[in-house]
Amino acid sequence: MGLETLQDIENCMNSGWTDGLPVIPPYGSVVNEMLDAMGWRADDVSGEFPEHNVIVRAEQAAATAVMAGCAMEYGSLLRSLTEALLDPKLNICGVEVTTGGASLMVIVSGPVVSQLGFEHRENALGANCRANATVGRFAQMMRLFCGRAGGVLQPHGTIGHPGRISFCVAEHPETEWGAYHTQMGIPEDASAVSVMSTEGPNSCNNHYGDTAAQILDTIGDCMCHYGQTAWYYRSGGFVVVIAPDHMALVSKEFSRDEARAYIYEHARRQTDDLERMGRIAKEPIAFAEVEPGAMRSPLRSADQLTFIECGAAGGRFSAVIPRWVGSTHIMTKQINEKASPSSRETAEGNPK
Repeated sequence: MGLETLQDIENCMNSGWTDGLPVIPPYGSVVNEMLDAMGWRADDVSGEFPEHNVIVRAEQAAATAVMAGCAMEYGSLLRSLTEALLDPKLNICGVEVTTGGASLMVIVSGPVVSQLGFEHRENALGANCRANATVGRFAQMMRLFCGRAGGVLQPHGTIGHPGRISFCVAEHPETEWGAYHTQMGIPEDASAVSVMSTEGPNSCNNHYGDTAAQILDTIGDCMCHYGQTAWYYRSGGFVVVIAPDHMALVSKEFSRDEARAYIYEHARRQTDDLERMGRIAKEPIAFAEVEPGAMRSPLRSADQLTFIECGAAGGRFSAVIPRWVGSTHIMTKQINEKASPSSRETAEGNPK
């Protein structure tokens, strides 16, 4: 690396083209190569936020992918991810400016996990792997660059969480309950990328339970601590990460739909206790649907609970990842083979 390249890195940093870490300088020839990999022309519109008068062009998305360190072979995935990120239903601006500790979580599922070398076993929620790290970083840089609406909006996160640098999780290519994206209506044999706004993961440790119900009750209890965000509005949801040792127990007795129904039915707290603790307003708004004296779920419906299978064998851990209450959608796009610019269609879904 020559001194000129090092200076270009510094120039990017000084110009604000960074998430705080050094970036790959977005030289025109490299950005053009990434545009080709993503199947776009430079002036194609990748997305827009009309309420903020912001239009995102394909060359800006491609430059961000280059700066994040993404490999060219990620192009088709990155296009689908870009389309998901810029869908107004995701509320990327809200994720950027909320006082809550929200970030974007990316889930990659299907054959593409093996094809592109994503880590889905050891340290699956924070893998030191180029594919996981750079695809996750790309999503966060897009949030940073686009979510502030050209500088009109500013971040207000009280504590945030480390996933605001990168948070990309890959599912096992072979699963007990079917690929993550099948919960969104996308075919099992497809590859897909999902993005949603979440808080940080909560570890669920149960090394001594020997039934599926004990594991699911532990997961449900983790969803129900007093401090979790969803008690009042209940408009987000949870992603449950089940690692192999727990899945070996759970899958013997429950299907995915049965596990979802079990947790929804059993993971509850007394509404009056929540009010006494200050977790529910004494004069709640109608939207909150508060019923004094009733057992309260942190979910409005079981469909707000999704499951991903990843992680390494050898430890009896799972995890619960709360979704941010300010965004009600999981954006899922099917990843298609590279097509000519402006000619490709994608599929999208939300939990079913």
